Amino acid sequence: MKKSFLTLALGLLVSFSAYGQISRLGLEVRGDWQYDSVASLPSREAHSSFEGRFANFRMDGALSDNLTYSLRYRINKVQSNPFAATDWFTLNYATEKWDFSAGKQVVAIGGYEYDRAPIDIYFASEYWHQIACYQFGVSATYKFGDKLGSKLLGQICQSPYDFGGDGLYAYNLMYMNSYDGFATLSSVNMLEYAPGQFIGYVSLGLRQSLGNVAIEMDVMDRLDFGNKTSSYSAMLDVSWAVNQKLNLFGHGSYDVNNASVMLDPTVLPGTNIWRVGGGVEYFPTEKRDVRFHAASSYVFGNQGSVVGALNDGDFMFQMGITWRINLM
Repeated sequence: MKKSFLTLALGLLVSFSAYGQISRLGLEVRGDWQYDSVASLPSREAHSSFEGRFANFRMDGALSDNLTYSLRYRINKVQSNPFAATDWFTLNYATEKWDFSAGKQVVAIGGYEYDRAPIDIYFASEYWHQIACYQFGVSATYKFGDKLGSKLLGQICQSPYDFGGDGLYAYNLMYMNSYDGFATLSSVNMLEYAPGQFIGYVSLGLRQSLGNVAIEMDVMDRLDFGNKTSSYSAMLDVSWAVNQKLNLFGHGSYDVNNASVMLDPTVLPGTNIWRVGGGVEYFPTEKRDVRFHAASSYVFGNQGSVVGALNDGDFMFQMGITWRINLM
């Protein structure tokens, strides 16, 4: 497996060095010490461990003035199929007002918790843990407004609910805008979970910057058509940049699904669960390429799945380090 990754990486470097320009080449690594206690499951005793969580290979560049590419590969998840460990590998063709992309890409669902890179997540909602957010597809983005800062993205891709390769699709429309400290990252989505059967999303993500304080709020309503059910997730994140080196944050989430039958494969029926916590980040270098963190969270409520990521009484504390390594 390691030999397969090295062969792939060397092949990419040779190809893109010969035919294009590499603007970014690097590694992202993160390791944690974590303590877990699960009060609701007596059979699972509290435990702690050191763990290497992420090792990402990242490369971006240009093949021509208008044609660019971007790749992120999980080295720690190397498999016989290299695309299984690839978060994204996209080609993008840009004009003044349009971008066209194809390849494996992020499913265009709104919300700031969803949009954040996994290496920057210390704890998250049930929904975040269950959604398969990287899929093959195509997208087009229209840029408009002041300095073309507003964007409307349309995407057709493989459905995140296509677990068995059944040819299920997702149709996504996302709006992105930022103005004077206020930003939005919102979407409407139609995700096929069975042939001809869809779940609709209305996802609203809002971000407000107030000096050194940033507030992010997400509300995601999942609509099971033809069934009067309530399935939604809400997330709130507040961070305070004390100075250039120190950042404090608090984060909370709430996931609920009151349906009587399983239509939403992410947050299952019977789920009504909260997660709250916070932490601190410290950047010892001027470039902020090294980050130390400590974070803790607590979960309470009902979990509707025996394989759910969050369970009542879960307590987590972790400390770790992240290092972004520039190879150029």
